Amino acid sequence: MDALFQVDEHAANQQLLVAAREALGLTQTQLAARLSELVGANPKISQGYVSRVEKGALTVSGDRLALFATALECTPDLLVEDTKVWSLGEGCVYHRNRASTKASTLRRLHARINLLRLHLHRLAVAAGQPLPEFTWTPRRVGGMDGADDVARAVRSELGLGRGAIESVTAIAERMGALVVPMSLGGREVDATSLHPPGEAPLFVINTDAPTDRRRFTLGHELGHVACLPDPDEDVEEMAQQFAAELLAPSAELRDDLRAVPITPARLLQLKAVWRISAAALLRRAVDLAVISESRYRSINAQISALGWRTGEPEPLPAEQAVMVPTLVQAAVKAVGGVDAAAAVAGTTTDNLRELFGNDVIPHI
Repeated sequence: MDALFQVDEHAANQQLLVAAREALGLTQTQLAARLSELVGANPKISQGYVSRVEKGALTVSGDRLALFATALECTPDLLVEDTKVWSLGEGCVYHRNRASTKASTLRRLHARINLLRLHLHRLAVAAGQPLPEFTWTPRRVGGMDGADDVARAVRSELGLGRGAIESVTAIAERMGALVVPMSLGGREVDATSLHPPGEAPLFVINTDAPTDRRRFTLGHELGHVACLPDPDEDVEEMAQQFAAELLAPSAELRDDLRAVPITPARLLQLKAVWRISAAALLRRAVDLAVISESRYRSINAQISALGWRTGEPEPLPAEQAVMVPTLVQAAVKAVGGVDAAAAVAGTTTDNLRELFGNDVIPHI
């Protein structure tokens, strides 16, 4: 393996052991079974053993470290990294999901984005390309200052001018964020994000969602890093307000909403103009007091009857991330191939392709 990351004989980082297991969606019992199968253990390795390892009561090094790495589909040197695994509640991990989403699904996503962060850091070293600096200073939200004020400030400072944003992904990358479009295996979760102090924020956006929702979702995630909420602020509602104003400024959108009576057909016309969903435009219409709550409910019922909840007409073309694909491709070239790049990243070739897609890492 490339000498960039030498395997150390000290014990594995127990946080990374847990993250690697949860990223694969394995229980402790399932990991114990994998370990037992790999070594042909008799008696079999128990769930209790895995539990003690993950609690730090037992250390993992040497041959046992290599065994865990194989079972967890990563490299031994990744598991011994001295790094923190960030979790929900620490102010830097967020997700946009359905209320019915299982806690196990969220744990898996949080584990995956923590490992993705490590993979990108390691690939950046291999490519000789530093990750971007995120120098955006978040603005306070609370009292007289709302998330919509912050969104207007962002548009002004970036010189976005009037009208719809052509690519929200390009705006996020201009601000210094890392955007990774990825299938999350369904529509339970639209996105998850990680923004450790002093680092560029990392946004994983679910490609299983239509483009209009992905654009709004990315705007939502930007709200978390552009706004600094007061303690009593609802951070998710704050992010929603930020995204709505960033993508469709009220001063401009209100005139469009008032020009012609709001109907499903009119919402589709405005969708083509503002590049957000008809459902989001309808919500904006009532939030901006263009229509009444009763009218909102009536049109909402029409939209549901038309089947737009599962898929709206007039889908928008997908946006393309540039920064991360360029970095990954540079790393592949620098180390001499996909297999070597996967090893440097600390994962398997199949996992590397799953993370970044065949468009970024084609089969050769």
